[in-house]
Amino acid sequence: MKKDSTGRALSLLLALSGLAQGCTGVVEPSTLSGDGQGGKDGKVKPTKDAGAGDLDDDEPGDGDEKTGDDGVEVDHGIGSGVFALCTDDEEKPSPRLLRLLTRRELQGTLQDLLFVEIKETDIANLPLEPRVRGYDNNAAASVVTSRHVDEYMNLAQTLADKAVREKKGQLVTCQPSAPDCARSFVDKFGLRAFRRPLTSEERTRYEAMFETSLSPTFDDGLKLVIASMISSPSFLYRSEAGEKQSDGSYKLTPYEVASALSYLYTGTMPDQALLDAAQKGQLATKEQLEAQARRLLATDRAKKQLGEFSLQWLRSDNLLSAFKDQGVYPLFSDAVRKGMIEEQQRFFTDVVLTREGKFGELYTADYIFADQTLARYYGLNSSSNEFTKIQTTPESDRGGILGLGAVMAAHASSMESSPIKRGVFVRDRLLCQDLTPPPPSLDTTPPGLDPTLTTRERFAKHTDDPTCRGCHQFIDGIGFGLEGFDGAGMRRTEENKLPIDISGEIVGVEGLSEDDEQPFEGQRQLAAVIAESDSAKSCLTLQYYRYARGYAETEQDACSLSKLKERFDGSDLTVRELLVGVALLDSFTLRQAR
Repeated sequence: MKKDSTGRALSLLLALSGLAQGCTGVVEPSTLSGDGQGGKDGKVKPTKDAGAGDLDDDEPGDGDEKTGDDGVEVDHGIGSGVFALCTDDEEKPSPRLLRLLTRRELQGTLQDLLFVEIKETDIANLPLEPRVRGYDNNAAASVVTSRHVDEYMNLAQTLADKAVREKKGQLVTCQPSAPDCARSFVDKFGLRAFRRPLTSEERTRYEAMFETSLSPTFDDGLKLVIASMISSPSFLYRSEAGEKQSDGSYKLTPYEVASALSYLYTGTMPDQALLDAAQKGQLATKEQLEAQARRLLATDRAKKQLGEFSLQWLRSDNLLSAFKDQGVYPLFSDAVRKGMIEEQQRFFTDVVLTREGKFGELYTADYIFADQTLARYYGLNSSSNEFTKIQTTPESDRGGILGLGAVMAAHASSMESSPIKRGVFVRDRLLCQDLTPPPPSLDTTPPGLDPTLTTRERFAKHTDDPTCRGCHQFIDGIGFGLEGFDGAGMRRTEENKLPIDISGEIVGVEGLSEDDEQPFEGQRQLAAVIAESDSAKSCLTLQYYRYARGYAETEQDACSLSKLKERFDGSDLTVRELLVGVALLDSFTLRQAR
């Protein structure tokens, strides 16, 4: 748009966007009209579930409610106990939500919508998603406030200019001089941007942006329409609100279903096939949903999306920025960091999508994916500069989730390994067992460094204290068995010139029972125990459900989770079937007011 019309255009853009009001993702009945759009004021009523800030930690009791930076409590869910709450086997509808696109989803959506490259630096100043139970897509915790509006607006204008300059031919499929070209563009672009057809009122508003008083040229009108649409709540939020049914529940519209499927399996906007299916009413039956789920899981985007889930589930996505003391770990280079992340993503997509592997293989696989740099770091042989599948050796102690360098390095400290962090990781992320937090008066400072002792010996002194044992009996024996890896994920057999003891024990693998104690030797034997654990199978079900739904589970989710786990079990624990199963739940398309 030209400078002389910028002021008026920006005023209109801000008014249309409605972002300055801010909202949480929880929808109250009074805030949406029947078509799932905002009410007259565009607001969504804040609820007690709204929160902000970093909600993660690695301490016992991570499953309890926490308080965000704004002092508002955020529900962290029930945990694995939710399965036992299903008594009548009847699914309950899910809550109605408006889900703010994460920065990752926004990046992918903008690239697909505008046909231009969106770099990480382009979105670096957008709101940082709070993590709830490790996931960045919790609808209740992700909010837009007035301080974020400028960033969204600036990004929208920058990208609109870039898209018209570089990709006008792909964006506009009609002759600008044609009488109906503006309307044609508004309809087609609006459908893709809002992931639903425009209302007549919206169409009229956006067509008016091509008037010469605002847009002296057709290109100016294009820029204004694009910028206003991609800074609109209808673009930035994806609706899972539904239309009211005769029984008082809400059913997702066909276009909401298309978005739910697409963002779940590919992390971006619906493709043309999904939009066409929505328009034709072909997303209504379980057979139609299953067909689309399988189609989407066969795409390259699905591999990227599953890789992202694996990073958030195992909380290894912070490894790229985690500080590691170079004096202690001189071989832990940026190339190794990036290689570990790549290894984990390739491993997961290979097991789940390429070969349709079983649950147990996630833990007991005897191969890795590595390039020459990472293989050398692991003490394995590879002559390739590309990532290839490499058979592991007993000496390397690699293979499976617990043999991933990213997992071991992420759950460690900057200068040493951490048996406590690793033990809590197994309980929280792999078994979904919430430990009681220590009393506020208890000193939880870890033991100081001592060059005459191993890490295990130092922490054993700390945890032999009867005051600590009640909780640490469920943590330390796990972490001690993983001491074969240092704080940077490298295999080791000694520390401070003392031999490493990798014997361990896991107490209460199926339910924190002191009567159940299983000894093991090193990560491979621990992984074998977890691979056979029903708690671990239920936990993966719960973790993917949390990621898919974008909220913390409540009693209302008990039967949906039980049905999902039953289907997973019935598929001989084929992980791909777990992913498909989410879309086949009744609660995938049914909603109710909270």
